[in-house]
Amino acid sequence: MRARSVSLVGLGVLASGCGGAPLPLARAAETAHAVAAGVSCARRHPGVGAARVGLARQGSTVALARIEDRLLAYVADADTDALRTFDVEAGIERAVTPLGGSPSQVLVLADGRVAVALRDRNRVEIFEPAGGAEVPLEGRCGAPVAIEPVGLAATPDEARIVVTSGWGRKLSTLDAATLEAGFEVDLAREPRAVVIDDDGQRAFVAHVVGAKLSVVDLGAGKHAVRELDLRVKGLNKSTKMRDGCQGFALAKSIPAPPDPVAEAPTVTERPPPADVTIPPTKPARSPWKAPRARLFAPMVSVDAGQPETRSSGYGSATMAMGAELPLVSVIDGAAERPLTRALLADGAKHDGGCLLPRSAAVSPAGDALYVTCLGTDALLELDTRGLDPSRLERRRWAVPAGPSGVAVDDRGGRAVVWSQFDREIAVVTFASNAVTTVAATAPGARSTIASGESWGRRLFHAVGDRHISGDGRACASCHPDGREDALTWSTPEGPRQTIMLAGRIEGTAPYGWMGAHADLKAHLGTTTARLGGVGLPDNQSTFDDLDALAAYVRAMPAPVLTGAPMDADHDALVTRGDAIFHASRQGCSTCHVGEGDTDAATHDIGSAVPADGDVPFDTPSLRFVGGTAPYFHDGRYATLEALLAGADGRMGHTLDLSRRDAQALRTYLETL
Repeated sequence: MRARSVSLVGLGVLASGCGGAPLPLARAAETAHAVAAGVSCARRHPGVGAARVGLARQGSTVALARIEDRLLAYVADADTDALRTFDVEAGIERAVTPLGGSPSQVLVLADGRVAVALRDRNRVEIFEPAGGAEVPLEGRCGAPVAIEPVGLAATPDEARIVVTSGWGRKLSTLDAATLEAGFEVDLAREPRAVVIDDDGQRAFVAHVVGAKLSVVDLGAGKHAVRELDLRVKGLNKSTKMRDGCQGFALAKSIPAPPDPVAEAPTVTERPPPADVTIPPTKPARSPWKAPRARLFAPMVSVDAGQPETRSSGYGSATMAMGAELPLVSVIDGAAERPLTRALLADGAKHDGGCLLPRSAAVSPAGDALYVTCLGTDALLELDTRGLDPSRLERRRWAVPAGPSGVAVDDRGGRAVVWSQFDREIAVVTFASNAVTTVAATAPGARSTIASGESWGRRLFHAVGDRHISGDGRACASCHPDGREDALTWSTPEGPRQTIMLAGRIEGTAPYGWMGAHADLKAHLGTTTARLGGVGLPDNQSTFDDLDALAAYVRAMPAPVLTGAPMDADHDALVTRGDAIFHASRQGCSTCHVGEGDTDAATHDIGSAVPADGDVPFDTPSLRFVGGTAPYFHDGRYATLEALLAGADGRMGHTLDLSRRDAQALRTYLETL
């Protein structure tokens, strides 16, 4: 266990009142002095401001709180590095709290404090209300966590905050009162949403890739990690399991609070007269509630084709089931067993399906699952009383572009959705099906994404756009968060694994495994053709769709590898690995010049796979290689260790390294 000191957060604050006028910086110097003097993360203004709504203890990009008779929505606005406060009742944005980085999730604690995960600063920070809704939140403390914190949850006793780190592949715990570090465990690739069971003994974690769910023991003693396989079978007679991707979201049934009516003392009634016959009545049917510890994991079921068989595009063109289909895996949390084991319908009947699910919440009654879908810009209401709720759609509502988070207000019978692309909240009233929107218009928080990149982001996530694909897939279907789906696809050239895009475009031409395109736009055009799309327009002289898409791909944010806590042994390994990588004996830097970049050339690597043919392969960049397993163009190596050992002689020389030196080289590669 490594103790982490509580440190000062970015405390500059700015707000706008009802009329939009900026408010002055508030209490920054006073708070800075208090934190520097060693004050804990506990509230300085207990009882002031809004309190949490409901029993949900799971983070999202939107979280609800109530002050007097007003419902507030705290929103993590990743484009402006700000936490926004919306007054849902009044339909207005009340305040803006600037942050020190890009927020991924926000979580309201029981005492009204607000935890925020700063994705690009590798930190969790705590804020508190210091006044009414129009007053920005006041910073209290912060602590470093593993690389890229993306998921937050609180234990039922509110004693601990549980954090998942996507790129760091960790689950860690922090003391909710002090942010002192607890334990930390390793997880599989790309963990995201996390929920805690009702007794606080286990955490359940969704993974973007790999079709899996992690279960982590939170109790005292050994913190074991178990993985549940969420792959399913198709409807055909094949025994092949379909893989999965897009596992960003996870939701669980919430135990209902005590029913004050049911617990009220009964009133004794007078018996009816003897000559009056009372017909028997059927007992009232109680509302259905999801079983305790029932979990719902929206994702996408994927068939990448047979790797040994060439195809006309990405995946088999003759697959009757479709390459990617929506799925909600239902898990019995108590038994730690997935209940959804097969697709229940074919893909032809599900146009407009949720191929990019991003957040989920369960109704207090447990019978409805609400899922936000990028690409189709919709909020879905799904019936949870089946083995695949994605096939049991009740209703859907159109919401602003880029819905990334949802929270349910049971008292008001509504859901609040944050849409990042349009930077608006949508309030969906269940009884009337009405949708009202409120834009983020308060001054003082400038967007970090340019207009061309903003349009390119929408195109990158567009589902059902025939310009991009013939079967509805989006660019983000294979490149979630601009990364890769960890799959090896059947292609016209043979098996090819998806490569990461974010942070790996500039200076890495030519593009494609064969290095066929010196120009990024040409490469994107070829990719859409292989997906069966008709292609995006390219007017050559004006900034059009293809330009916008290329601009976004170049600018996609990559993980920030600095700022996370490291120990001295790790630093020593990195230094040693750096020397080995650049040593002439190993020859790594001969092709991967500099710090893992590319020589912009192709090489015959002797792949020894007939499906490849006798062709040279482009030297890929090694930027972020530590988080992009599997490796090699056909994904034959599951780990970096296997790659370093298996490719000896074809790509450098590593077999003569000692165990410690091989570990050092791997550790260095993970820092690139």
